[in-house]
Amino acid sequence: MAFIIDTFKVIALVLGFIFAAWPLIVVAPLGWRRGDVLRGMTFAWVIMFLSWLMVRATSTKPASFLIPEPLNSYVFFLTGAILIGIFVGRGVVRRGGIRRSADKARSPRDLLDVSPTQFEDMVVEVYRMRGAKAWRTGATGDHGVDVVVETPRGEKWVVQCKRWRGWVGEPQVRDFYGTMQHEKAHKGVLVTTGTFSNAARRWVQGKPLSLVDGKTFLKAWKDAKKG
Repeated sequence: MAFIIDTFKVIALVLGFIFAAWPLIVVAPLGWRRGDVLRGMTFAWVIMFLSWLMVRATSTKPASFLIPEPLNSYVFFLTGAILIGIFVGRGVVRRGGIRRSADKARSPRDLLDVSPTQFEDMVVEVYRMRGAKAWRTGATGDHGVDVVVETPRGEKWVVQCKRWRGWVGEPQVRDFYGTMQHEKAHKGVLVTTGTFSNAARRWVQGKPLSLVDGKTFLKAWKDAKKG
């Protein structure tokens, strides 16, 4: 038992020194060329906060090399409040914009006015309104998974979004089915602003794969919003 306590104190001591460099760690994502900088900074702050909690659990004062205490702690928590506030606020604004764009769409052609990323966000929002957990993967390319859904029953669904003008054929559906199996998902959903060929619709029969064209997606949006 004493060994465990001593080990915990050593870990807390190390984390205390890491916490002393929190300003550098939190601003590190500003140097990213790709990725969500705000998300990265917020995540880094949360990690530093957990480190701070562990240090305080041992009744040890965190080291402060860059900013003297107690100013160091004041600035740290103020930074966290600002980052989390902006992060949450951005999400609220983004979701409001997504809903307005989808509400304005009267036909699948109107969905072409939004970016591919915004279309993926719309798909995420539909599943969230239905009570499921959903998030974008941030993947690129035509053969990956754009959205992951965790249903209330605990099933994993993978979704690929195609903001296309024309129709999606059997080859694209076959490719996505292979991706779905690779991801070991219970179900796959392919959503497009366009339509699907007859061959594609025939091919998915009997498979855990759903095809959602532009008209069906707009109806699903309206039904989910009413629900």
